[in-house]
Amino acid sequence: MNALNSVRVILFVLGPLPIIVCSWSIAQWVRPSITPVAASNTLVFDVDPSADDKPMGAREGSAIEVSDEILDAACQRRGDRIAARLGNGCRHVVRTPFVIAGDLTTKELQEWHDGTIEPAAHALWKNYFETRPDEPIVVLLFDREESYNHYARTLFGDEGISVFGYYKPRQRTLVMNISTGGGTLLHELTHALADFDFPNIPDWFNEGLASLHEQARLANDPPRIQGLINWRLPVLRDAIRRDRLRSLKSLIAADDFRGADEGVNYAQARYFCLYMQEQGVLGDYYQAFHDHRAADPTGAQAVSEVFRDQSWQQLEKNFCQWVARLDVRH
Repeated sequence: MNALNSVRVILFVLGPLPIIVCSWSIAQWVRPSITPVAASNTLVFDVDPSADDKPMGAREGSAIEVSDEILDAACQRRGDRIAARLGNGCRHVVRTPFVIAGDLTTKELQEWHDGTIEPAAHALWKNYFETRPDEPIVVLLFDREESYNHYARTLFGDEGISVFGYYKPRQRTLVMNISTGGGTLLHELTHALADFDFPNIPDWFNEGLASLHEQARLANDPPRIQGLINWRLPVLRDAIRRDRLRSLKSLIAADDFRGADEGVNYAQARYFCLYMQEQGVLGDYYQAFHDHRAADPTGAQAVSEVFRDQSWQQLEKNFCQWVARLDVRH
C-alpha cells in the first residue's frame, strides 16, 4: 500500500511536466528570437544656423493661430510652478509654447530648445500638424538616469519607467533621460504635438510616426524630419523570417497594438511609416487620414487612397521586399 501511494505521489508531481515542457517549447517557437533591446536613439543634424528663424506655419494653405499673450502668460505660470516643485537643483526656460526645465544648466536647456525642440516642432507643423498648441507643453530634461528616476518618482510617483523617457498626455509633459540622446525627445515630442492636431489617433499610427523620429535627420531648409533605419529593423526582419508577422491590414484595423506582440507591432508600424516616407506619400497619408478620420477611424481607407494602384496583397509583398533590401549600415 505504501509503495502504491509512493507511485501516486510521483505521478502527481511529475505528471504535469510533459505538458509544461511542451507549452514552453511552443512559446519559444512563437516568440521572436530577437529580443527588442533599444540602442541609443540619436539624431543627425542638417540644420543651417544662418537660416531664417521666424516661426513657420503648418501645412501649406492652413490657417493657424500663433502664440498670443494668453498662452505666453500660461507658460510663464507653468514654468514658475515647475521651478517650485523641482527645487534649487534645477532651472527652467520658457519658450512658448514650451516650458523646458531640469537639472541641466540654463544654457544647456536653451540649446536643447534652439537646436532640437524648435526645429523639430517647425518641421512637424510644416509637414503634418495643422493645429498648434493652445496649452503649455512641459519638457523635463535630466542629465543622468539617477536624477531622471528620482524626479519621475518625486513629481509623478512613476516607477519602473523606460530608461529613455516618456510622455504624460494628461499633464502635457515629456520626462526625459536626455543622456540617452535626442531621438527619444523627438519621439515623445511627436506625441505631444499630435495630441493637439489629431485627438484619438490610433495607437499603430501614433507610435509608428513617433518612433519614425527616434532615429532621424533633422533639417530646417526646408524644415523636415527624415526617419532613418534604426534598431527596430532586426525585430521586424526576424518576424518576417519566422513567418510570424501579421498583415499590414490587420495591424491597422485591429485594436490590439498593446498586446503580447507589442515590440513587433512597433517595428512594423515604424517601418511602414518609413516605407511611406520613402515612397513620398507619408505627408499625403497623414492629411488624408486626418481629414477623414470620422469615416476612417483606423486609417485603412487612407492607405488604399495613397496606394490606389495596389491591392493590400501587392502592398504587403512590396513592403516586405523593401524591408529585405534595407541597408542596416545607413
